[in-house]
Order: sequence, then structure tokens, then C-alpha cells
Amino acid sequence: MNISALLQFLVSGINLGCIYAAIGLGLFVVYSVTRVLNLSQGEFAMLGGMLTVTFLKMGIPLLPTLFIAVMITALVGACLYQFIIYPSRNSSGSTLVFLTAGFAFVVEGVALLIWGWHSRGMSNFLNSPNIHIGDVTIFGQTPWIVVSTLIMVIGLFMFYGRTIQGKALRACADQPLGAKMVGISTERMSLYAFILAAALGAISGAIITPLTMTGYGVGLPLTVKGMLAAFLGGLNRAEGVIAGGLVLGLAEAFSAGLMPSGYYEVIAVGALIIVFLIRPRGLVTTASEV
Repeated sequence: MNISALLQFLVSGINLGCIYAAIGLGLFVVYSVTRVLNLSQGEFAMLGGMLTVTFLKMGIPLLPTLFIAVMITALVGACLYQFIIYPSRNSSGSTLVFLTAGFAFVVEGVALLIWGWHSRGMSNFLNSPNIHIGDVTIFGQTPWIVVSTLIMVIGLFMFYGRTIQGKALRACADQPLGAKMVGISTERMSLYAFILAAALGAISGAIITPLTMTGYGVGLPLTVKGMLAAFLGGLNRAEGVIAGGLVLGLAEAFSAGLMPSGYYEVIAVGALIIVFLIRPRGLVTTASEV
């Protein structure tokens, strides 16, 4: 195995890791505030991708297309909370999880009716060409995926640290009872969390579509990968989700390149099990969680 092949696996792993981390961030936002594991997060990514492809084919420029796709998907996230989660807010955690799964199937069915069975794709943003460095190829969409993921991470930290809404969300995540005592509406913050998660999902779906294509059925696999990344790194920490996504992506890329076809999925799950055995709360934890 030469150095070029290993570098190619590294590039592919970082690419996959950013995709998984971007999906996992939406799961983190909802879970940190509501303690609900949103199994429809991948559907937000699917909607973001499908809407982006649709509006681009209508001749709408890229930036307005992304804005419209994010706004529509955020509205779907708001509907999930307002009409499904909020009326059932006093139910058990497992019931709420099943409700998000049911919502995911509804969204998938609606997408099938609107867009049909066929997968959809689009060219790289701004028709970015592939980058060749020796024998290593970096796909033209990869820089967009990496930079967008970094922007989402930095944006989340700035939002949580520097805005009133972000600080209120963080208060609900850290001390929900204390947040109520100082007048913060946990119901409103939960709504904001679902809207934010849906927006993040839409952005994620849009940026990965040129590389992976999209279709009505991609939501569930994306949710599973995002969950693996979140659980691997630690669902209570954004940096943990990023670390988990990168570890998962690198494990898949190297195992796919170095082992017989089909084994990379086993390697990914094996890595998750090993981390759980060593650090049950994930790779990144606070001192109180260790």
C-alpha cells in the first residue's frame, strides 16, 4: 500500500466525517435541549437536498435556492415540534422517539409522492473542479463540505455564546429547572431547537447532494450515520459530535480501502462498541461525566 493510497483514504475519511458530523449536529441541538432523539433528522437533510435540486433546475441562483430550501425545511421542523412533540411533551422519552420516527416515514412518503423514485443530483457548487495533488484526488465539492461544516460548528458556538436566544437554549440544556425559574420558556426554546436542527439538516443535505446524490429514501441512512457519530463522540457536546463524525468517517474510509468490500460497516460499528466499552459517554465528556 503506497503513500498516495493512504492519503486518498485520509481525504475520503475527512469528507465522510464532515458529512456525518453535519448530520449529528442537528441531533445534538435537539437532544441537548429536549432530551429527544430525533430520528427524522436525516429527513431534513433529504428535504434540503431535494429542494435545492428542484429550485436550481427552475433557474433560481444558488444562494437564493439555499435560503429557500433552508426556510422550507425549518418550517417542517417547526411543524414536527408544534404538532407532534409539543402535544405529547408529557409522554415518555421512548414514545417521543417513536413519534419522530413516524414523522420521518410521513416525510419520506410525501417526498416519494412529490419527487418519485428516482435519485436526483446536481453539479458541484459553482462547478468547482476536482483537485489533483499527485495521485490524490480531492472532489470539487469536498472543500464546500468541509468549510460548510466548520462554519456550522463555529456558528453554533457563537450562537450559543453570544446571543440571547443561544444562551437561553444553553440554559435549558444545562439547567432546565433553573431556566424556568428565571422566566425562560422551555417550550419556546424547544421549538427553536427543532427549527435550528432542521435548518442545519437542510444545509447538510444541500452540500452533500453533488457528491452523494439524493432521493426520497436517503433520510434514514443519514440519520443512522449521524447517530453513530453523535454517540461515538458524545451526544451532549458539539465538539464530541465533530470528533465522532471524523473518527467514524476515517474508520469507514480506511477499512473500505484496506479490507474486502462490505467490511467497512462492521468496522464502523466495532469502533463504536470499543469506544462505548472504554468511554461509555463518548469520546468527549466533561469532568463530571467521566
